[in-house]
Amino acid sequence: MGRTAIAARHHDHLRKEEETVEKFVPKFQGTPWPDGARILHVYAVPDLTTDLPLASLVGECREAMRPFPITALSDDTLHCTIEMVADTTSDKITAPERDELLAALRKHLATVGPLEVVVGSPIANRAGAFLDMSPDEGLVDLRERVRDAIREVRGAGALLHDGGRHHISLGYAWAEASSDALQRALRRISPSHVPVRFTSVHLLDVRFQQRPRPLGESAWELSWEPVTTIELPGNPADAGSPLGAR
Repeated sequence: MGRTAIAARHHDHLRKEEETVEKFVPKFQGTPWPDGARILHVYAVPDLTTDLPLASLVGECREAMRPFPITALSDDTLHCTIEMVADTTSDKITAPERDELLAALRKHLATVGPLEVVVGSPIANRAGAFLDMSPDEGLVDLRERVRDAIREVRGAGALLHDGGRHHISLGYAWAEASSDALQRALRRISPSHVPVRFTSVHLLDVRFQQRPRPLGESAWELSWEPVTTIELPGNPADAGSPLGAR
């Protein structure tokens, strides 16, 4: 085999190994999200009007994502998913049932104080890009308390999704692209980490809808309607700690 043929095979091998961004498809109960359906979620939502370092980091990430087929989340839809109420769509949850869920959430979160985390670095993945979050301890404790509340009023069948490590989504891909190239662009951002403080979580009626994109493509776009805000007041006996007694 000549040098040209060997080089061509090596190039093809590298191309096959290159990671790709693929079209993001949200999931509900293990299958693609019904277009336009609304599902109750608990999110931690940053406020970019006060978290100015985070606003700057997000702005630089959006610039890095601009050449890619990614729908960047707006300031109003940036979020960290804590948990989904996954047993049914929100239109089938009655007002009394929502009140019961809200009461359980407030009970289980009553001793949780404001949560301080480090957000970053930005990371490319198959679905688009996100901001990593650490440390894990407070975030995991918060999620487990939210799960306890949901399980208490709606049963274990309402907890069907493993969200993996906590993160703040930056944008969702609507076509294929090189995630290696996207990661290189994101790695140029400095500083890549910022502190963020969450003083509440939000119960939201979350909706995904498909919207048209160029060349006949479509993208899943996120929106939500607020249901209520749940403050994280903390227990005076645990002042200075983001975790209350369990």
